[in-house]
Amino acid sequence: MADPELLTTIAVTLATKTAEGLAETGRAAFEALAGLVRRRFANRASAQAALTDAEAGVESTKDTHIEILREALAQAVAEDPSFEAELRDRWRELSPHLMTTGEAGTINSVAGTVSGNMVQARDVHGGISFGGPARIDR
Repeated sequence: MADPELLTTIAVTLATKTAEGLAETGRAAFEALAGLVRRRFANRASAQAALTDAEAGVESTKDTHIEILREALAQAVAEDPSFEAELRDRWRELSPHLMTTGEAGTINSVAGTVSGNMVQARDVHGGISFGGPARIDR
């Protein structure tokens, strides 16, 4: 079963005109993902309408388009594991184009279940504290 967070991320990417800010190779990867989803939704009227409306900028709450797309993606991957594999492949091809690396070329990514303290930062001057005094192991 596909990660619900991944499906939501893909739905948001498809619904928010992400391709407009991408370079040529990024746009090609976006179109490969969008084309895969369009083909899969060809016989699903509500999912196809949500995707078409989102791409065309039709006024509606983006959350509505995103939720419909996410639910349709979840149903599609539950029905067809090969679609899930292809969806993940297309996402892997697109995702590097969506990240900005800044001057230093560093990308921080946290995935999965995170427990405890976690910081993603760049150019920290001074300290970072999570409260309480430091524990000294003896």
